[in-house]
Amino acid sequence: MIQQLFELAEKKRIAELEVLTSQSINFSVQAYEGKIESYKKTDTAGLGVRGTYQSGTGYAYTERLRPHEFETLLDMVKDNASLMKEKEPMLQEKQKGSWHDSQPDLTEEDKITLALELEAQARAAEEVSDVSYAMISSGESTRQIANTHGLDKTYRSNYSMAYLSVIVKRGEEVETDSAYYMGDLSKLDRAKLIDEAVGKARRKLGGKPIPVGRYQAVLDRRVVCSLLGVYSGVFSARNVLQGTSRLEGQLGEKLFGSLDLLDDPYSGHERVLFDDEGMDTSARYLVRDGIVESYLHSLQTAAEMKQTPTGHGIRSYKGTVQIAPHRLQIPNGTTGLNDLFSEMTNGIYITDVQGLHSGTNTVSGDFSLAAQGFRIENGQITSPVKEITIAHNFFDMFAQPIKQADDFDFSMPGGHSQYGAPSILFEMIAVSS
Repeated sequence: MIQQLFELAEKKRIAELEVLTSQSINFSVQAYEGKIESYKKTDTAGLGVRGTYQSGTGYAYTERLRPHEFETLLDMVKDNASLMKEKEPMLQEKQKGSWHDSQPDLTEEDKITLALELEAQARAAEEVSDVSYAMISSGESTRQIANTHGLDKTYRSNYSMAYLSVIVKRGEEVETDSAYYMGDLSKLDRAKLIDEAVGKARRKLGGKPIPVGRYQAVLDRRVVCSLLGVYSGVFSARNVLQGTSRLEGQLGEKLFGSLDLLDDPYSGHERVLFDDEGMDTSARYLVRDGIVESYLHSLQTAAEMKQTPTGHGIRSYKGTVQIAPHRLQIPNGTTGLNDLFSEMTNGIYITDVQGLHSGTNTVSGDFSLAAQGFRIENGQITSPVKEITIAHNFFDMFAQPIKQADDFDFSMPGGHSQYGAPSILFEMIAVSS
């Protein structure tokens, strides 16, 4: 199929052509009140092409993978390229390979049984008034990138996940929280997953606001991961070129105190061996000991800035090349979380934030977020806190001295990029209620 496209492109005088194919099969089942509330199984496939015609680059895609569609597809590439004044570079190296990361998987029947049993077991837990749902999901995908310069790489992988959301009630007060597990579902410890979800919801009961002020604060690793997700765009070379990143002209500058920020594509819930332009990936510090060492590049931004490509060109078969991190992370610390509370003595432990899309400014770095967590007094968790707002500036916050706990983990995956961090102690964060 790909060779047919290459031969047809040559006939149509398309100077170079890149083909990205994606195939995925996804399954999910949700249990509620002892019944299967939702059952989904999808099988999708698509093909995207990027071609150079005359002096421009054009894109097109199709989900009808039939050879008689290819002529129309390449005509669209030519039409689109004719309207463009810019030519995007393609990887001009003969690189070939096929990789496969496989995890054990259960049968569909076993996954349905697991969802029902997980929901029933969670519903029986103390103070659980309802189970929002118990979900078992899995998927497998194959991605191939090839071009007329001899590139041809394929990567296949799969995943399995259990997710549980519960509601607990004490008197008239209710709280909700969730937990998830990724990996071999035959090794899922259901009791541990339920204890985590119920425990997190139960700890919120009795929460109250605290007086307005500035507090030392430990941000839970999930909160730190959320902030990394929001502000990772400042490292995009495209944003730097467009003047929407505060890191413009800051390579080599010490802006982030003692922070290390690493993008390691071989870590996280699944590996990323090459980007969607075919570039091999590698671990790379964006910030080391507070010094900005690298931007994230596609082939095009690297050429424009005369820097080395970093393998961060990301696109679906439907879209154009964007830039995003793979597995962005702050390395683990060496201090236990409780020891971090002891060191802080008095302050707050923030476990949840809301409003990440409306309460953050990715250009200035300012954020103001609804939050909840716990009061820390004399080094101990004393009472839950809710209905507060925390405010700070992302850049100023990490310019301060920070101390990491030893509880590093990745957040639940929700797209290409994954974020990992430990919980972190910050000097002062403004709190209002």
